Amino acid sequence: MKQTLTGSKMPAYVAVYNSLYSDLRSGVYRENEALPGETALAEKYHVSRNTLRQALAILAEDGLIVRSQGRETLVAPQKKPLAPDKHKNPLIDLARQKVDQIQIQYNYNAPTDIARTKLSLDKTDIVLACDIVYRSAGQAIGYAFTQIPVAVFKELNVDLSQEGAIEQLSTQVIFEAAQQWDLVIKLIFANEMEKTFLEIEEGRPMILMEVILRDEESRPLARNKLYFLPEHYLLQFHL
Repeated sequence: MKQTLTGSKMPAYVAVYNSLYSDLRSGVYRENEALPGETALAEKYHVSRNTLRQALAILAEDGLIVRSQGRETLVAPQKKPLAPDKHKNPLIDLARQKVDQIQIQYNYNAPTDIARTKLSLDKTDIVLACDIVYRSAGQAIGYAFTQIPVAVFKELNVDLSQEGAIEQLSTQVIFEAAQQWDLVIKLIFANEMEKTFLEIEEGRPMILMEVILRDEESRPLARNKLYFLPEHYLLQFHL
């Protein structure tokens, strides 16, 4: 089959992207600071606002800036991917903005049927169940539903008499202790629960990461359902 190759002119937004990328990497615009407005940027780079918006959209997809409707465009902090030997909480460590507030509600109950299956529990076991909202500058950006068997508290050296022990356990300790992750990632649409915790409209697209954390002998330590608002996260891993 005969093929004909034809050249095409580089789109205007590519040149703007390259210029902005260079300025972002060289520190012209600093991490966590707001970019100038679209009008000022369009004038600086000598393009139309429509061309500028195309470049900004790709920069946002590449995790270099953070765009939120009705808010300033911020320069995203440049983070290294999570390494497999440094298990951290993705809702904190992969956020494009600093998580500066964590709200937690918790209770102790018998495990649900799915928790018994996924965490290898009996009906008589007790589970710590946590609803955790992660915020940046007052805005909810992520949410977690976490279940931790009380039986593993001793293994994790949890001292419930210490202030903040539950928060530290559910947002930090279980991730640091885990040697294995069983991980599933899905695109979902917010239902009533996510709408309430994240203060968003129902049906909004979100990323769900379900993680079973295991110790070095493959015993389950915790079940996490982690909900990410995509504009606030760059899910980047080094495997």
